[in-house]
Amino acid sequence: MAERAHRVRRGVLLVLRYLSALEAVVACALLATILVLVLLQAVQRYLPAGGWVWTGELARFGLVWLTFAMAGYLMERDGHVTLKLIDYLATGVTRRLVIVFANVMVAIVCLNLAYEAYELVTRPSRQSSPAMGMPIGLLYLIPLAGLVLTTVRAVAAVFLPARPEAEGEESRG
Repeated sequence: MAERAHRVRRGVLLVLRYLSALEAVVACALLATILVLVLLQAVQRYLPAGGWVWTGELARFGLVWLTFAMAGYLMERDGHVTLKLIDYLATGVTRRLVIVFANVMVAIVCLNLAYEAYELVTRPSRQSSPAMGMPIGLLYLIPLAGLVLTTVRAVAAVFLPARPEAEGEESRG
């Protein structure tokens, strides 16, 4: 029975590792896109022809998408903005309970936000972005995916706590 639980844990951790790699690839692509679009905007200022307005709009959307796409990745790596005071003061079971409570709260909030993003994606709307004409529902697809993945990471952090030696490495670094 313990061997089966260990295999399930390893399988879940492997899936989460592949999700991390996919999130990192998406983030790199979004960051490169933002860079190219902003550079294109700068070059357009010195050209005699009119500029492409959609480049600025897509760069701004890309920044929003990058933020949501990286939320789960940063949460898994403990790279998100946190207040670590309780982590340093509490030890043992108290520390674990604080971590579980925080992850449960993150999961609840992200699940609610994901529901709202789903509503925005699926709600029929005639609105579109001003420059590109992109249907506004498409704007919320990447935030929806990022919020769902952050929820998955928070739930995984509750049920698959980090190994004690991994937690020790984090507090020393």
